[in-house]
Amino acid sequence: MKRLSAHITLQVFLTLVLLTGCSVQKNTGLSRAYHNLTARFNVLFNGTESFKKGNAKIDEGYRDDYAEILPIFPFAEKNASTLASSDMDRTIKKCAKLISIHSIKVKPKVKNSKNLTPGEREFFNKKEYNSFVDDAYLLMGKAHFYKQEYVEASEIFRLILNDFKNQPIIPETQIWLARLLIETNQFKDAYEILNLLLNKPDFPSKLLPELYPTAAEYYLKQKDFIQTVTHLQKSIPLEKKKKIRTRYHYILAQLFEKTGDLKQASEYYSLVIKMNPVYEMAFNARINRALAFQQGFGRADEIESELTRMLRDDKNIEYQDQIYFALGNLATKEGNYPKAIEYYKKSVDANVDNEQQITRSYLTLANLYYSFPDYPNAQVYYDSALTQIEPDYPGYESLFTKSKSLTRLVHEINIFELEDSVLKLAKLPEQELYDHIDAIIESERKNQELERQRLQDQQLDRQFGNEVAVQNFAKQQNTSEGSRWYFYNDAAKSMGNREFKLTWGNRKLEDHWQRSVKTASVFAAGEESEPGEETSAAPLNTFNKLSREYYLVNIPKTDSAVTASLKRLEAAEYNMGIIYKTDLKDLDKASAAFKDLVKRFPTSEFLLSAYFNLYSIAREQNNEAMTDYYKNIIAGQFPESMYAKVLTNPSYIQELEQEEKKIRDYYAETYELYKSGNYSEVVARTGYALSGFKDHPLIPQFSYLGLLAAGKNEDQKIFRENLLALITKYPGSEVAGDAQNLVNYMDKEHPELKEAQDKIISRKLFQVDYDSEHVFAFIVDKKSNINQLIFNIINFNLDNFDKLNLRADIADLNNRQNLVVVKLFRNKDAVMEYLHAISTSEDIHKDIPEISLVPVAISLENFNILKSEKSSDLYLKFYNENYP
Repeated sequence: MKRLSAHITLQVFLTLVLLTGCSVQKNTGLSRAYHNLTARFNVLFNGTESFKKGNAKIDEGYRDDYAEILPIFPFAEKNASTLASSDMDRTIKKCAKLISIHSIKVKPKVKNSKNLTPGEREFFNKKEYNSFVDDAYLLMGKAHFYKQEYVEASEIFRLILNDFKNQPIIPETQIWLARLLIETNQFKDAYEILNLLLNKPDFPSKLLPELYPTAAEYYLKQKDFIQTVTHLQKSIPLEKKKKIRTRYHYILAQLFEKTGDLKQASEYYSLVIKMNPVYEMAFNARINRALAFQQGFGRADEIESELTRMLRDDKNIEYQDQIYFALGNLATKEGNYPKAIEYYKKSVDANVDNEQQITRSYLTLANLYYSFPDYPNAQVYYDSALTQIEPDYPGYESLFTKSKSLTRLVHEINIFELEDSVLKLAKLPEQELYDHIDAIIESERKNQELERQRLQDQQLDRQFGNEVAVQNFAKQQNTSEGSRWYFYNDAAKSMGNREFKLTWGNRKLEDHWQRSVKTASVFAAGEESEPGEETSAAPLNTFNKLSREYYLVNIPKTDSAVTASLKRLEAAEYNMGIIYKTDLKDLDKASAAFKDLVKRFPTSEFLLSAYFNLYSIAREQNNEAMTDYYKNIIAGQFPESMYAKVLTNPSYIQELEQEEKKIRDYYAETYELYKSGNYSEVVARTGYALSGFKDHPLIPQFSYLGLLAAGKNEDQKIFRENLLALITKYPGSEVAGDAQNLVNYMDKEHPELKEAQDKIISRKLFQVDYDSEHVFAFIVDKKSNINQLIFNIINFNLDNFDKLNLRADIADLNNRQNLVVVKLFRNKDAVMEYLHAISTSEDIHKDIPEISLVPVAISLENFNILKSEKSSDLYLKFYNENYP
């Protein structure tokens, strides 16, 4: 009855307000009451509910990476914003509506402003008279923050601080602005705000649960873990929500582990477990507690037993990859690397849909192999890791560079090992060779059998694990109300997802996903070269691995084949040394590769470079004896080389620099003479430069300058010819571009020069031979409808030249044009008869009236020259002169 009475009272109140006017242009007690009431219980309420709904989606959908220190505020993480985006949009829309409809900025009417009390004067000077507009602004700013629209959020927070000074909302706004500054790495400004609030005596106690975690977030981003711990510990007794308190406890455990206080870490992990968190957090707390205990004061065998028990727990089937990874870490700390590798590989095999964990497993394996070093295996796992991560992953560039270097190294190693093997096999007598290959085949057969057995065992294990999961799933279903569709059930989906990945691996969502299987490398092929990379390796070996042919196909059987194989071996070993030294900084392996190269190939084309690399390695390793040894070899065997001159003459580089300066100064002086009009002197100086400074980078510039100077007194025709010769001599150079621009200008101003020159070229290029076989061709723009044209030509031929059995084809001419060719005619007269007939036929342009066709007759020899030269203009000049 009371609720009904209150409802009637509210209705009466709203009716009176509506009758008396509710415009925001009127600032009365009644209008303020109406807009405050409507703003709070209608618009702001709906906006707040959307904000809460978005928060709930993040709370439910955000997945923590427990191997890293958990974020204090999950909503600020990159992959959390999309979860709540639509709800935050609705929140922003509701807040904007409140501000636009219910904001009251008009001053209230005052009879006598001189008699106002200080409180009344302060009220009269307010910028906003709706008590909930500032709340709407703050909620809108938070929503933009959640969407990671930091510019918009910053503008709103600063507007509140400017327009609502001394209002209760200011401290909370300052906290949110500090969070924004932390997220945008403006740490100095964030510190100033936090320091002010933390030391403010009258700071609202109700906001301390917001302030302390924000300060903790600031120090966490600064890697100041001690201060982070301090502020998180202050947060825990003030936080009302158990889930958030549990999260703080887990972060504290991680921080203590990070700072080496393993006893405290173990205790906090225990507290987390006792707080009955979500299963994934409890699971990770148990693993981390076990490892922290082992590091601090436990026994490895006891911890391994505990982790192994966790493996057998049915509830942990989805988390086996993390347990295996923890066991791998345990073995690594004990120095048992083979065991660690075994566990890390099991972690990869057991992974279902945890991309963060599989990336971590791949990288750990890659780094472990790299540290041995075992570069081929390291390359495999770095490459696998890179398929899982995005370019914004921390350290991505370094990983990518290392992976590329290792890929190049493995490519060279494969070539080296292949050529080394086949060269050794080539030396064996035939029967001994067959015996050797048969032994390899037998070994391969055994390996394949073992692999089949391993896969069968793995399948049985998988089947057993799934049966257990199905039983547990059935039990859960029996205890729940009814059954649910598969795709609405997380347990069923997870089970199916795991089975899919165990069978197919990690596949991206794309068309024909089941076809995306990488082709395995084979014995004879080495590795595939990268696009554009030349390779002299043998073609792909398609024989069965259990056949002799598989191993015989690449064994060199002739002297030329042996020589080619040795060349590939030599180049591969040199490239290995360079990659070891330059990319991987493994000086020992680089030195070994270069020494072996020198020993195997004493006349190698890489000999000088190999010796210099050995010299630089010895110098980097501070091995004075070997430094002098290789220095003397270079000076003795290659006295005229740049290396020898640099090593034997300490001032050689300085002399080179002086000589370089001399040449550049000479060019600058010559250029000044050209600008002053002293062309004869320029011609003389450039002639001296061309003979005296051979192979210098400035030679093209000297040539162009001399050509320009000579052109001042030369016939324009000769000048143009000289420009074209320069373009041909230095293609792609800067001066070639300048010369081409000059030629283009001359052709525009004096087209007769180009015409005459082209005629001369065309006469030299094409030969008159009327009695040889000819073809007819239309020169057609590539954009034309060629298919329709060919269809029309075929019909024309059937109607008019059926007995000749003519054929129509398309031939590529250049970037702009194609040739539509009709062949074959016995001589010029026959083709010209056809040309005149088809040129006057209206049927050729049927359905393609807009097409532009240039008909020509051409001998077969000239046709091949035209396709090679790709210039229709040159042939047309020849054609117009010789085919009237």
